[in-house]
Amino acid sequence: MKSQLDNMHVDDLPYLERDLNFAQKVSLAFLLFGDQHALATYILQKLLTLMGSADQRQSDLLQQYARTNPDNWRGHLVEAMCIINARQALRKLGFNWQELRLHYLPQVLEVSLHVHPLLKALYNICEQLTIAQTGRLVLDINDQLARRQTGQHADDPLRFYDHAYLEIFLLDWLTRHHLRLGDINARGSDMQLLIEYFKFNDLHSLATLLVQTINSSNPVDKCETDASETKPTKAEPASVAPATAAVAPVDGIVQQRRANALQVRSNNAGILLIINQQRFHRNVSEELRSLLPSVKLTAREGTDVDKERLIEVFSELGYSVDAHDNVDHLELIGFIRTACARSILRDSLIVCILSHGFEGAVYGADSIPLSITDIQNVLCDNEELHDKPKLLIIQACQQNEKQLQTRDVNATTQSPSQHANMVVAMSTVPRFVALRHSVQGSWFIQTLCDTVKRHAASEHVLDILTIAIGQVTEKRGDKDQKMVPLVTSTLRQNVYFPAI
Repeated sequence: MKSQLDNMHVDDLPYLERDLNFAQKVSLAFLLFGDQHALATYILQKLLTLMGSADQRQSDLLQQYARTNPDNWRGHLVEAMCIINARQALRKLGFNWQELRLHYLPQVLEVSLHVHPLLKALYNICEQLTIAQTGRLVLDINDQLARRQTGQHADDPLRFYDHAYLEIFLLDWLTRHHLRLGDINARGSDMQLLIEYFKFNDLHSLATLLVQTINSSNPVDKCETDASETKPTKAEPASVAPATAAVAPVDGIVQQRRANALQVRSNNAGILLIINQQRFHRNVSEELRSLLPSVKLTAREGTDVDKERLIEVFSELGYSVDAHDNVDHLELIGFIRTACARSILRDSLIVCILSHGFEGAVYGADSIPLSITDIQNVLCDNEELHDKPKLLIIQACQQNEKQLQTRDVNATTQSPSQHANMVVAMSTVPRFVALRHSVQGSWFIQTLCDTVKRHAASEHVLDILTIAIGQVTEKRGDKDQKMVPLVTSTLRQNVYFPAI
């Protein structure tokens, strides 16, 4: 492992950072800069700027950390990447995950080697809280802080409202000294604001985590907690669960997740069918030529990036991926019907279509449009799937093209009950384009994958989609382009993906 550490070079860090999604960058920035007060305020502003950028891959957070910590940045960075479970990036650096796990112990919540132990504990709290719990925490803490401040001494509030990134709010509270980390052994730390909040709101295990972290790091100045509230945080044996088990929801949160919910199991998750249309032709029979668009459809550069990202994220959840490129319209319907037939004994079914389109329609690779309603009807027609959650994801423009018609594929349903347990996630609202970067992929698919990866362990499907909508609406293109995705649902209960 030492040779891999020695081979890490500052100039390689921008390439490593491009492989990280925005959520991972936020987490790494928090773990690396959270105890460096002189830089933390600047890094906080950089994260806020990056959040609103259309190109979130272009950043230099890691390189900046290495240059300000020239003597020990390698060990700190690798440990932080272990804590956030960035296995793919670590593998690219040549590291063996099991060796790293034994060395840095990311699954032991109160102990760290280089990263400040309280930052590690706070990061794990961020991972364990649901979005609803995070939102309440931020609002309640900020209200409490506002009441403490009066007149000229009142701070300007942080103008950031995405509760999916609790680390940003924690970084803000640290820079304003509402929370204090103390030294590397937590001497001089002050986490009382959070400890009291967690106790008051019956999140005792989170209060205990902070208390135990302070006590284990600094056995002299122990922090007090009620004995009845203490629940030791145990490391999971390597043979029993992956490292991600360390950031699985805590007791109360698991109970909330399970209430009236359908749990998709990783060993039986289902099929992810991907229809990836990159190139289009117009070689159709004479009777279909009237359905062709007046202008030849252009190649969809960047769509392969979306396909690969979908495969990566949903494979980790346990889905069996069935991906097809450049599929003609009738083949597309055939693939969906086959996926439905194969899903009878599975927990769920996901169909993702990446293509050109217009309002209410998507194109086959033969430039023949299909009605999205017909596609929904195909998914809902199989009576064996009525009680299973079905997710249809459409990445396609939805501009108004009234003169265009779609191909009738004889897809109908007989009863409204057949449409239960169906979610349709559209990349854009009707009458507008769906934005896609020719190198980095589409705004919607990339954001959705990032959100699933970050929140599958704690949020149900509709909350995950809501978070993705919020993040996409904050993006701006280089010409100030904007986009708003659209989600419709007939789910009869909350549905949870398997935890990554």
